Amino acid sequence: MPHIVIKTIKGPSQRQIQAAAEQIGAVVSETMGKPSKYVSVSVEEYSFDEWEGVYNEFVKDKDNVVVKPGYSNPKTFE
Repeated sequence: MPHIVIKTIKGPSQRQIQAAAEQIGAVVSETMGKPSKYVSVSVEEYSFDEWEGVYNEFVKDKDNVVVKPGYSNPKTFE
């Protein structure tokens, strides 16, 4: 606790993924006042074609998405 899940379209390098996960974990640790040993981060990569399903299941019209994306069409990102 807390556990953060990053869902992304495939493309970033492993180095970029690792850096993002570490930085996000550090920010969560700091802002939520939790020792870093309690924070975990996982990364799930999806193809562009799979992204619409991810968006519809986990983002679209979800009350728990506190930072909304600037697009409403997951096929065109508009």
